[in-house]
Amino acid sequence: MSPATALRLVEVLAATGVLLSSLEWVSRRRTLDDTSLASWPVLRLRHPRYAHGLAGAALSPLAAYPAVLWLLTTRAAAAALLPAPLPARAHAAALAVVVGTGAVMSLRGTYGGESADQMLELVFCALLLAALRPTPAAPRLVLWFLALNACLAYATSGIYKVTSGAWRDGTNLTGVLSTRCHGDRRVAAWLTAHPVGAKWLSRGVGAWETLFPLVLVAPPIWLPVFLTPGLAFHAGWAVARGLDGSLWAFLALYPAVGWVVVSGG
Repeated sequence: MSPATALRLVEVLAATGVLLSSLEWVSRRRTLDDTSLASWPVLRLRHPRYAHGLAGAALSPLAAYPAVLWLLTTRAAAAALLPAPLPARAHAAALAVVVGTGAVMSLRGTYGGESADQMLELVFCALLLAALRPTPAAPRLVLWFLALNACLAYATSGIYKVTSGAWRDGTNLTGVLSTRCHGDRRVAAWLTAHPVGAKWLSRGVGAWETLFPLVLVAPPIWLPVFLTPGLAFHAGWAVARGLDGSLWAFLALYPAVGWVVVSGG
């Protein structure tokens, strides 16, 4: 697989994640209107610069309701265009729209708090830089950057889990899946009824995440051993917690990891 093909796969997968997450926000417009705790009049109170300063005044035309719906619709449209074969300038413009709208939503608040949002913004910043400076080395540099970020993200999360008693004994895993916002009652009930299973499932996830960076030094034949559990983990997390954004954000990194491992960089 060529670097350009691998980078294209990254882009298509990441664009799918942005498209779906943007449409989810638009479909839940009551979460964004002025009667919600996630409304701009409420969120701008979290810091004086947003409540009274120039930053808040500059953000208001985009962050306030209903303008934020148009912002998200524009973001979804740009993401939907990216899988298509676009001219170079149009392609860079679509990437810039995704990056810019993501930054506005992050500054607005309640967006970007999930690791998936942060990872997607990072991916699209890297893709935009490659599009703005399309040198022969750019795809390789971006693929290495994304592969290393995948390793960093997993290792950081894994080390935290294996050093936390509440994660090692399964308490945190059961607790997260018991929440109304991001839980699943059936899964939580099973974990509660099977604490030993919850403990070893939590330990297994932590160990896999911690060891993930070894994918870069392991023989290529070991690649499925590292990626398959990740796919299963994110797919299961998406079903159990309704966080499909995490599935697409981290799945988008796998072509980069695969290219680095198989090609040797």
